[in-house]
Amino acid sequence: MFPLAAVIAAVGIAACGSSKKSSTATTASTQATTSALTPTSATGAALDPAFVARVNTVCARAKALLSARGHSQFPFQTFDPLHPDPKLLPRVGAYFAAVRPLNDQIPVQLASLGSPQKGQALWSSMAALAKQDRVIADRQISAAQAANAPAFVATVTELQGVAARIRSLAVQGGFSPSSPCNAIF
Repeated sequence: MFPLAAVIAAVGIAACGSSKKSSTATTASTQATTSALTPTSATGAALDPAFVARVNTVCARAKALLSARGHSQFPFQTFDPLHPDPKLLPRVGAYFAAVRPLNDQIPVQLASLGSPQKGQALWSSMAALAKQDRVIADRQISAAQAANAPAFVATVTELQGVAARIRSLAVQGGFSPSSPCNAIF
């Protein structure tokens, strides 16, 4: 069960954020959690290619659905997630909240794939990080809707760290740079 919906949210939100902790404390917490979620046994253990192909199919459908519903490009081109305009944040939050139902469909689709025959520890690490990402993305939406710029910025940092680790694990797992999941991870 890999909650890729969280990853989709992170990509759509990759440059955005929310938390009651300070950015430094949040970043340290995220780094510690990320390290704990990535067991040494997962390093270098690629997923079986047939499983990667099935995951890519799910990612391609998700990407197409997001695009068809107008969510392929962030609509606020001048928005700076590290220095957000509090007046714009509620609109950003509404945009992210509108994407959430689409994102929440992905974990169900991925769970139906079962577990890979090879690289189960790596896949489990990716799933744990994606679950963490979903929690952060939900806090980010709440912070944006409340126009809470400091909380929003804190989640930007958290999401960037988690998303980078997921992308690194995806490469280890056998996802190519041209994979449809590259746009999702």
